[in-house]
Amino acid sequence: MYICYVDESGGVEAPNTTQGSTPLMAFAGLVIRAEVLPPLTADFLDLKQQFFPRAATRRLDHILVEVKGSDLRRHVRSPARRRRRHTIGVLDRVVGLIERYDVRLIGRVWVKAADDALEPRASYTYAIQDMARHFNHFLDQHHASGLILCDGRNRNQDAQVAHSIFTMKHKSPGDELPALMESAVFGRSENHAGLQIADIVVSGLLFPMAARVYCAGQTDGIHVDPAFDELRTRFAARLRSRQHLYRDASGKIRGGVVVSDKLGRQPSRRLFEKPA
Repeated sequence: MYICYVDESGGVEAPNTTQGSTPLMAFAGLVIRAEVLPPLTADFLDLKQQFFPRAATRRLDHILVEVKGSDLRRHVRSPARRRRRHTIGVLDRVVGLIERYDVRLIGRVWVKAADDALEPRASYTYAIQDMARHFNHFLDQHHASGLILCDGRNRNQDAQVAHSIFTMKHKSPGDELPALMESAVFGRSENHAGLQIADIVVSGLLFPMAARVYCAGQTDGIHVDPAFDELRTRFAARLRSRQHLYRDASGKIRGGVVVSDKLGRQPSRRLFEKPA
């Protein structure tokens, strides 16, 4: 059995409307084999104890104190060299865990047009449905079953997303996602190492990397800081190799992290290119 842990970063507001407005919205799904969850969680707790020793007094309580990807992203921009080095160390260890436990990556990035907001319901539900199709292909390929576990937002939004997967499984022509055991479910990230790692990947890596690739030169502000190029240099190839990619019946490559770029119409493959 596999679990796909899903988290997102960024908002649906139009770019440049406020100081904190985001130029894109990113989703990441980490596909993890259920049998490796105990050692993966133990190694993640060790990582937290090493890099954030004062966060909790008891080892297991470290899971309750989240290392947010958005904070790591902010620290990458810090002028303090020691803080940047510490943050890169955390990200390197997280990517190392993904590699060690053969975690696979699927996702979606919506790059916004210059003055347009995203439609909240459609953007989220379409992203999760598309990722569910790629996850189902992975499960079919591995003769396995699986479950999608998303980071909870609010009851109405979560119900809409869950229902969108429910309709794919129970529509009259037949189950479109037969390898999925159930509709998408939602959890509280405080006690799921998989969700916390997904947050670090999407907020601390995919979001700033995508912002630099697709928005730099066309969008101003903190989200396209040149400091994020170091993330691309260090982690682009490693994350690219973690994607679940496959060819559909027509021979088209599917899966991985799909980028829909309404700003510059650039292809998905650019996301994991190292900066020149």
